[in-house]
Amino acid sequence: MPKDRQKLKFLLFECRLEQDMVEHELSCLAKAAHLSEDNWQVIDLTKQIPGVEILDGVDAIFIGGTGDYSVAKDKPAFLEPLAEITRAVLERDIPFLGLCYGFHLAAKAVGGRVVRSPEQGETGTFEVVLTPEGRQDPILGHLPDRFLAQQGHNDVVEDVPSPFIWLATSERCRWQAFKHPEKPFYGLQFHPELGREDFMVRMRKYAHEYAATPERYQQIDDQVKETTIQDVIAKFIDKIVLGVPQSATNP
Repeated sequence: MPKDRQKLKFLLFECRLEQDMVEHELSCLAKAAHLSEDNWQVIDLTKQIPGVEILDGVDAIFIGGTGDYSVAKDKPAFLEPLAEITRAVLERDIPFLGLCYGFHLAAKAVGGRVVRSPEQGETGTFEVVLTPEGRQDPILGHLPDRFLAQQGHNDVVEDVPSPFIWLATSERCRWQAFKHPEKPFYGLQFHPELGREDFMVRMRKYAHEYAATPERYQQIDDQVKETTIQDVIAKFIDKIVLGVPQSATNP
C-alpha cells in the first residue's frame, strides 16, 4: 500500500546555536514541502548526539545548514557521529537530502574533499547550471538549465568520489549538487527552500559570518533576488521518498 504523504516521518538534524534559526529552517522546509512541521522530528545536535538506532522507522533524513559551524575547519563533538549516521543512511537506502552544511557533511562522510575557501564561497543569489545528468534528474530536471538559487557558504566541496553523480555547477563552485546513482541519496549546495525574504532572515542572523561590514551587508541585500525553486523539496519527497511517477506530480 502506498504511504500516506501526510503521515511521513522525517528526521531533521540541526546544528544551529540559535533556536529561532532552527525553527526558521523547519518552517521553510515544511512550507516548501507542502507538509506540516509535525512531519519532522528535529534533532538538535548541539544538545544531543544520537546513534544510528535513531534511523529506525523513519521515511527520510534531512541535514540542514548552519552559520555556526564549518565542516572544513571545525570539529564539534557531533561531526563524526553525524558522518556515521550519514553513512548508515546510505547503506540502509533511507532517502537523504543534505543542504549546504548537510551537503558538505555528506560529501566528507562518503570520502569527498571539503575545503574552506571564501574566495569560492557564495553569499546571495547565484546562477546554478545543470549538468546533462542534472537535466535528467527526477528532482532537478524540471528546472531551467540555468536557474537562480540562494547561497550562503564559505566551505566548498572540491570532489566527490565515484560512483556519485555530478548534477549541477556554478561559476565559483563546481560541485553544486550530487546524488548516488542507485540509492536515494542527494546533496545540494544551494538552498532551494529559501526565497528572498527567508534568505534575508538568515542573512540578518549570520551577518557576522558573511557580511563583516554594513557596506558588505547592503551589497548582499541589493544583490539578492527572488527565486522560484522551492518545489525541489516537494519533488524530493514525491519522487524519491514516495516514488510517485513523473506524470502524477507534474501539471
